[in-house]
Amino acid sequence: MIERSRELLDSAILCVQDAARLLFNYLRLSSNYWLVCTSPVSPRLHKHMPDDQRAAVECFRRYGSVFDADFDQWERRTRRLFANDLKASVGLYLGTESAQIAPADHFVHIPQDSALPTTSQWMAILSDLRQSRQARVEAGRARVRTKSLWKILHLIYTRAQHPDLDQWRVGAMVNLVKADRVGQQVDPWAARSKRGVEHIRRTLNIMVRRLLDRGAVIAENASRNLFPSDEGRISEQMRFNFDDGDFRARLLSPGREEADFVKGRVLVV
Repeated sequence: MIERSRELLDSAILCVQDAARLLFNYLRLSSNYWLVCTSPVSPRLHKHMPDDQRAAVECFRRYGSVFDADFDQWERRTRRLFANDLKASVGLYLGTESAQIAPADHFVHIPQDSALPTTSQWMAILSDLRQSRQARVEAGRARVRTKSLWKILHLIYTRAQHPDLDQWRVGAMVNLVKADRVGQQVDPWAARSKRGVEHIRRTLNIMVRRLLDRGAVIAENASRNLFPSDEGRISEQMRFNFDDGDFRARLLSPGREEADFVKGRVLVV
């Protein structure tokens, strides 16, 4: 019984650590987050700021920079954010106590000289609130499995280390297509002229492109504090530019610690 409890505790700790490390890595991939973190002046919100930029600034204020420290240092700074916070209780506030109402809270305004809502009116308000909350839960529900998040990261880091290789070779290196599914092992270093593998190579090219695009969408959603989510369409501006040496340098710095960790994690999950 004690051994089982320890296993459950270790599993829970690993889930929390996974969430933190995955977020750390995907924030590092976001070009929006990079611009906010490297801004020469402290990021500020203003009235006519684009929604994506506003969300990135708010995310930065919560998690800070992911480019000025390694994961262990960043995790020590943000550890409390991944703890299970106690839910705020429902309260009755006066107008003078409005500072206690958070932007995402629901607020029922009852003017001083108005009649109190009837029971049926309260029930209608609560019904609307429940539907609204359920819609938000469904919209924000994680649609990306942890295993897929690690797999996509592994592909991105491998691509960054080998920007000049054909995409199908990179796909073969990370074993996107299992040998037991196609009847043969795909050799990433085989000659282009090798016959009999044309279909597999085309499939790998498509898979690599789609997963890289999916990773770009997840990264930009992370900078909006929507993680993990792959909702949204890819744009040319969002796509990773592996020909950009600066992008590869910041992705693989310091050293290749994160790339090595992700590779090891993929072998476990």
